Amino acid sequence: MGDYVRFNLKGADELSARFKGLTEEIRRKVVLPAAKDAMDIVLLDAKDRAARIDDPETANFIPANLAMIERKAIGEEVGAVVISVGVRMRKRGQKGGNTFYWWWVELGTEKNRAKPFLRPALANNREALFKEFLSSAKYQLIKLGVN
Repeated sequence: MGDYVRFNLKGADELSARFKGLTEEIRRKVVLPAAKDAMDIVLLDAKDRAARIDDPETANFIPANLAMIERKAIGEEVGAVVISVGVRMRKRGQKGGNTFYWWWVELGTEKNRAKPFLRPALANNREALFKEFLSSAKYQLIKLGVN
């Protein structure tokens, strides 16, 4: 099972106060695009890191299979918006090919050392991710006309 990262946003008191007065539907309209904008930073960094690691001699290409998806079932379970960046499983012959081996690259094996590209993409961009989330959430509030 994947690692979960949970943070408490500090310095976002103004945004938090606005959120408490909103309906669940409006909150979702603000948080979902803001979370996608923020996680796009992680996605782009992960693609860059994977491109530097991936073997150019093979037909399969891990960066082409990296994607960002909303985890609705988990989000409903925890009562939040959950956005995930990971590697899609594709069939041979499709864009990027079948990169079933990506977790062996990320985590390593007993014979090959790990060459992580997803975990550092998140770890090195935490501050930028939260700044982007806050600015995007404020923009979404203004766009919806919420004071």
